[in-house]
Amino acid sequence: MSECVFCRNIVTGKDAHIFYRDEYVIGFMDRFPVEKGHALIIPAKHYVNIFDIDLDHYLRVHQIAKYVSQALMEVFEADGINVGQNNGECARQVVMHYHLHVIPRHCGRDVTWERIMVSDSELKKQAELIRDKIQTYMDKL
Repeated sequence: MSECVFCRNIVTGKDAHIFYRDEYVIGFMDRFPVEKGHALIIPAKHYVNIFDIDLDHYLRVHQIAKYVSQALMEVFEADGINVGQNNGECARQVVMHYHLHVIPRHCGRDVTWERIMVSDSELKKQAELIRDKIQTYMDKL
């Protein structure tokens, strides 16, 4: 899937601030977030959307989303979390590789859904903080 930006850059690790990886799932920072700490979780295997992802990958993506959500709440001192997933161009899916958005939210601050610019060094720092915190939740299993 060389035409898929996630397969080409994230799965291969060429251009990503990855905070989690196993044989099924990769978690990384959104390069153009709508909020500080906006993370993405994808299956390591290419699936376009919810209609073609197999159940094992789907469940693993959502299992990791639970740990990521807990980590984001703590790391970014969030009041809540948005977890979202779009399917098809009409539903505003931009990258045609199944992915889940996990976005920290703060009361009193509306998300405009406009993308913000974040430096590579800041994304790297955020990924490191999330990586450390996720492990504490996963160790409790």
